[in-house]
Amino acid sequence: CKPQPCVVSVEGLSSSTTDAQLKSLLMSVGPIQSLQMLPQQRKAIAKFKEPAHALAFQQKFHRKLP
Repeated sequence: CKPQPCVVSVEGLSSSTTDAQLKSLLMSVGPIQSLQMLPQQRKAIAKFKEPAHALAFQQKFHRKLP
């Protein structure tokens, strides 16, 4: 998997969002390789195993995160 197509950036997270909550949301679309939480920036960077899952996540949750 090339670096870009598998990686999604989740921005504007609530300060109460946990990595476990986010991980379950991500894994509802497909298996992930890694998840990096950046609470100071209120965002997270996730890497899916397949580019199709990254695309599906972006389409499903774009601008709709809790």
